[in-house]
Amino acid sequence: MPKRDPRKASARQADEQFAQSSPHPTSIQASREWSPSHDLSATGFQGDNGVVLVLNASESAALLGVYLLTVLQGHANLCGITLGPSTTHHRVFAPRSSPIPVISWVPTERYSKRPLPSSVHASPDATVVLIQYADTGVEGLSRVCRVFENVFKPARDTPARDIGIPEIRLISHSTKDVLPFTLPPSWETGLLCMDPASNSETDTTVIPVCVVKGPKKSGKSTFSRTLLNRLLNRYRRVAFLECDVGQSEFTPGGMVALSIIENSDVIPLVVNTMGWTKGLGADLNARIEELVEPSHVFEIEGSEEWGWPTRSTELAGDTVPFCGRAENVVRVQLEAIQAEATNMHVFSAADHRNINMLSYFHATFPPLIAEHQPSTSIPFAVPSPVSLRQVIADSWDATLPLCARYPFEVRCESAFDRIYLVGPGYEDVVPSELPSVVNCAVVGLIAYDTSTKEAEVAPMDQGVSALPYSPGQPPPHPSTLNCLGIALIRGVFSSTDPSPTPSHSPSTHLHILTPLPPSILGYARVLIKGELELPIWGMLDFREGEEGGIAGVEREQVPYLQWGKGEGLGSQRRRVRRNLMRKAQM
Repeated sequence: MPKRDPRKASARQADEQFAQSSPHPTSIQASREWSPSHDLSATGFQGDNGVVLVLNASESAALLGVYLLTVLQGHANLCGITLGPSTTHHRVFAPRSSPIPVISWVPTERYSKRPLPSSVHASPDATVVLIQYADTGVEGLSRVCRVFENVFKPARDTPARDIGIPEIRLISHSTKDVLPFTLPPSWETGLLCMDPASNSETDTTVIPVCVVKGPKKSGKSTFSRTLLNRLLNRYRRVAFLECDVGQSEFTPGGMVALSIIENSDVIPLVVNTMGWTKGLGADLNARIEELVEPSHVFEIEGSEEWGWPTRSTELAGDTVPFCGRAENVVRVQLEAIQAEATNMHVFSAADHRNINMLSYFHATFPPLIAEHQPSTSIPFAVPSPVSLRQVIADSWDATLPLCARYPFEVRCESAFDRIYLVGPGYEDVVPSELPSVVNCAVVGLIAYDTSTKEAEVAPMDQGVSALPYSPGQPPPHPSTLNCLGIALIRGVFSSTDPSPTPSHSPSTHLHILTPLPPSILGYARVLIKGELELPIWGMLDFREGEEGGIAGVEREQVPYLQWGKGEGLGSQRRRVRRNLMRKAQM
């Protein structure tokens, strides 16, 4: 990459009309001119070359793509979090399906830096960051779910320029499809309640337990994620309790999950609640708040049309955020994120739920290191690496669709103690229909307390079915269960079917797809099938193209799938009456 002239770059930028929220850097200096064996290695970094980004006072930059960010000098703000010089490579995922993270210069009283390459010239108060390409394979998920096709590339009308790294573009203007990530003023003020250096009233002796609540589409998950990162500046380990089962932050949807980030003895807790704010939903959120006994409650105000109550009259005249203490609980009121600041008009919540699940099945997780001592964090036989350790995918493999991947083949009768069906209508499923129900089903892989096996798992009538299933039986109590992950049952073969590995005894074999390793999969003794379903994109074979079939079968011959407008029985939208009483009826 040829060396750029900062004066020419500044002149070009002065002639352009930038949007108020569209940041841009003054100069970009290419580290491809460094000598990897001398200049780059002298800074303590190894690996692929990148570019060094120099930001002076009040400057910022927005990059589209997947990259590693390392602060070399000064401090940088990223998504509301301040990062200082270190050897840490921060992985940044910046698709245009979400607001783009902005790297901003941050003033600081004490300037610190790591050794810089001799080719980089920056003033002492400048922020210098190293940008490198992160090869994670996440871009391949756009082949799986076409809704997100090319989300890591700029749209046709998006002004973007190359910075010398493949697949990474500098965004200079915000458009309707590419928006920068910004924190509403009340959010920034509310987050200061957690910072003892900025708020003298913060009680440093109280371990924070923070509940975030508000209506749907108000930014609860975004604020919870920002709050989590802010707490990581003070604590080495933070717990995140996900109660929004529709759009989980760290796990696939459909489960209440407690995720532990990093490692420490003192663990604050962030609780992200759901946007169901009427009737039973409001009661459930209130029950969650009662159970966790929060020290801080961040309440995002929403429109009454979404079911959020009108702001009380005593608070109506105050400026947001209102920060008050009642019964030793700090309550902070925040404004809802504006719809025009999100990409919901292009990518719906259902789209994000779909890509969340598909990314899980195509994820590659780092190998687990077995511990010699058994874990005491949970009272039953689950391997200690999955107890209080957060395992995050480090890459994704989308080279093959799910229909072309090699599955695990397990003998159902010996691998699982029980199969449960939960949800409306499942109580009527008879044992003979179970293979059809679980075929192509998304199930939870459950480990449970073996000491309660005889008490919780009732005996079955083996004369009715060879499968470990009894109609209408509720699952064991949640306190005895631990969901290790989810799996896709891609095929069901009985002893009479032409199975690839036929058995001489009556049995049922399941073909299971899951990113869990065999060492963890062996602890899953229970399968639970709920209302979570595989997105239609997961059933398709992207190798066949738009006009092709699935796994070599012409699309007109593929069972259960129909292209074009639905017709006939079952084509209408399913309506389920769950008989939930409204709050006034209780």
